[in-house]
Amino acid sequence: MSLELSWYCIIYLIIGSLAGISMGAIGIGAGLITMPLLIYSGLSIPQAVAVAMVMQLLPQSAPGVYHYWKYILWEPTIFVIIGSFIGIWFGSYITSKKYISETLIYRILAIFLLCSSMYFFITHWNPVKKVDIIE
Repeated sequence: MSLELSWYCIIYLIIGSLAGISMGAIGIGAGLITMPLLIYSGLSIPQAVAVAMVMQLLPQSAPGVYHYWKYILWEPTIFVIIGSFIGIWFGSYITSKKYISETLIYRILAIFLLCSSMYFFITHWNPVKKVDIIE
């Protein structure tokens, strides 16, 4: 194994660990953690999306479902899964067929990350506000 290959293995292991910890703790991994880090590591958006999809397919979801099983509300879960299936099919189709440019995808990702960050900063940065922890 070359030194360069092992260096990338370590980087990707760290990215996966950070995403896994984040996904397990707060439910956010692929979009806010994995995508920017994979792109920064040199992957294109389609490559990063492919890695994130495979990562979520089983390794990221199964342990989380095991630990959060008692909190699952099946009616909304089923509709979210159906909507997600339709959305993922449509989103992957329009990007893989190049109906929208990679530049536009980067812009959408940047705007989404910026808006999400601003929302969480504004609504949850107050140190006096109590946060309910699920037991």
